[in-house]
Amino acid sequence: TQPVFADFMQMYGEKAEDMIALGGDEMITRLYWYSAEYGLIQEPGQPVKAFGAGLMSSFTELQFAVESKDAHHVPFDLETVMRTGYEIDKFQRAYFVLPSFDALRDAFANGDLAGIVSRFKGQPALDPATV
Repeated sequence: TQPVFADFMQMYGEKAEDMIALGGDEMITRLYWYSAEYGLIQEPGQPVKAFGAGLMSSFTELQFAVESKDAHHVPFDLETVMRTGYEIDKFQRAYFVLPSFDALRDAFANGDLAGIVSRFKGQPALDPATV
């Protein structure tokens, strides 16, 4: 178990309704997608590891995401994650890589979620291949 990730998930549940009420349902869903479903982590001195449930349920995508030079790894940035589109029926075209679970929890706890939603609501999603 990972208590810091559990803290993030609890905060996510508490804040998701507020973001949906502001019209940020797509953006808050993207954060879930790129963390809880398709998240990667690379702690200092360690190889890239998967922690997302979607990756864990697909051996071929898991292998691609962590081992292939063709996998597009992007440093985790809350605003970029919330703005980046995804596809549910193909390998991801971007995988956001956290330096630690603390970074995820802290970005979410301290990030200006309402501001991100306000600035980018209604705008097209970023193309994951170009982030």
